[in-house]
Amino acid sequence: MLLRKRRDPNVLRVGDTVVAVEPVGDIPEGTRGRIKVVDGFEWIRYWVAWDTGEWTGSVDSASVVAESRLAQYQADKAVAADRAAAKAAAPERAEGDGAAGAADAGTSGVPEHLLERSRQARARKAAQAAG
Repeated sequence: MLLRKRRDPNVLRVGDTVVAVEPVGDIPEGTRGRIKVVDGFEWIRYWVAWDTGEWTGSVDSASVVAESRLAQYQADKAVAADRAAAKAAAPERAEGDGAAGAADAGTSGVPEHLLERSRQARARKAAQAAG
């Protein structure tokens, strides 16, 4: 038998064994199944025959992971959760902190020094118009 290399190991094919990584309709997370049909060009979706005997169509690729890649998926998900928790727990920098400099941004995403420059320009214009 001639084995071909896959171009992208994340792309699922007919016959691949998958695991639901989120609930799919009535199918709970962690249920195993087998890809029966692959549909779509831009949005790839699958028909999956689950070990429970049920079939589900239009299963998004974000809902299932190849059984062989499940450990890597869980590790990646844990790392992403740790980063999000660290980002949320990081203390806010003080506005006058010199180390922050240009990296500081208001809620709009515009650096504070640029907002201050705009305030000063508006004040100069108002003074010129009044005077």
